[in-house]
Amino acid sequence: SDFQVKIRGFRVELGEIESALLGYPGIDRAVVHTSGDRLAGYVVPAAGSVLDTSAVLAHARARLAPHMVPASMTVLDAVPVTANGKLDRAALPEPDFTAVRAAYRAPRNATEEVVAAAFAEGLGLDRVGLDDNYFTLGGTSLAATSVIARIAESSARTVPVQWIFTHPTPEALAHMIATAPEDFAAEGAADRALDVLLPLRTTGTGSPVFCIHPAIGLAWCFTGLVQYLGDRPVYGLQSPALTDPNLCVDSLEEVAALYVRRIRSVQPHGPYHLVGYSVGGQIAHEMAVQLTGDGDDVATLAMLDTHLAGGFGHTTEKPTVTALLAEFGAVVPGDDDSPATTDRAVDVLRRTGGLFAAVTADDLEAVHRVFTQTVDLALAHRPSTSSGLDLLYFGAADSFDATTGVSAWRQHISGEILEHSVPVSHQQMTSPEALACIGPVLARHVTLADACARQRLGDVCSPSR
Repeated sequence: SDFQVKIRGFRVELGEIESALLGYPGIDRAVVHTSGDRLAGYVVPAAGSVLDTSAVLAHARARLAPHMVPASMTVLDAVPVTANGKLDRAALPEPDFTAVRAAYRAPRNATEEVVAAAFAEGLGLDRVGLDDNYFTLGGTSLAATSVIARIAESSARTVPVQWIFTHPTPEALAHMIATAPEDFAAEGAADRALDVLLPLRTTGTGSPVFCIHPAIGLAWCFTGLVQYLGDRPVYGLQSPALTDPNLCVDSLEEVAALYVRRIRSVQPHGPYHLVGYSVGGQIAHEMAVQLTGDGDDVATLAMLDTHLAGGFGHTTEKPTVTALLAEFGAVVPGDDDSPATTDRAVDVLRRTGGLFAAVTADDLEAVHRVFTQTVDLALAHRPSTSSGLDLLYFGAADSFDATTGVSAWRQHISGEILEHSVPVSHQQMTSPEALACIGPVLARHVTLADACARQRLGDVCSPSR
């Protein structure tokens, strides 16, 4: 049960996957083995049962982090054993990794052909069918930007990068491209990219995950997290001041209350999963306090390197464009004689593509304004304590032991605190390298939290254990 393997950089406990498979009705025995860098599942049906491997895998996806879901599923009459009666892993049949892909359906029109071809090229596959999911086949958010750019170029129209998260199959994405008005994708892209509730993925069977912005007010940095969170919706929360410069908010409590109303518009009741980056962790904590105070269940409160007041390095000076855009994941060049300007930053962001392509100079000015306002509110805020609230804390390596980090939160968290050090700086906490560490841990926590809510077992299945 403690047999661990390393798959694509992740440590995986095979016994945990086998236990999840055994939870499917009609399975008498489950074995998970490795084949190269992929996991292969084997199940033995109980007497009189007929197993649908697709349904078994769907069951696994709803309960396991994405990197723990087997890439194949084979039904056996019995598992092979040695002369001593022990499992003989070497005698397990070779897995068929093509079997779990959807039955191939060829593109039916030019738009579907363009999307399927871009998926195949981006994934390094010979072909991709209409029902194949980009992320299930191994696609990443980092590569998604270039895939969308290729589709946009071939189809000669604007295609927002977030569409691949909400429509991850060629059929769904092609339909979106073909039916959405051109001005919906182009002229309105900037406004929708700045919406308070930013849909990163709107479909899924699990409870949604809500990601709260850092000080810049934008939640775009969380797009790379979507691929790790399994079959569940994911939303970003962004500052309303980005689109309403006249908005007056006097406290972080008011911001949190506004965000609570927004998340209830898509999920009226818990369990809620909240993830905040930097100042966003402080807002997420206040949201959790308000939700639990109303009797709602906050199953996950996660912070990405969130420091309390003394850790923000507050200054009356306006942050530079270069420093501010570090949290965009974009590098804006300057030179010795002239620092990066707003116009230069806009040009760099447009060439970066995806969500960044719609950014204007006015948007950057709004980001500057929101950054200062948000930090001021965070500095003035004094967190309270909510009973029964646990914390999943990811700290940047360069400040993990700082007194303003997780240790400062202990007096405001009555439950358990689970800490993870991420080998990056604060500004890199949503980089692909950081999310490869954060994503699987967060996914496992959220999946177990959902299972606990379903089973109503309380502390017996605490996600932090």
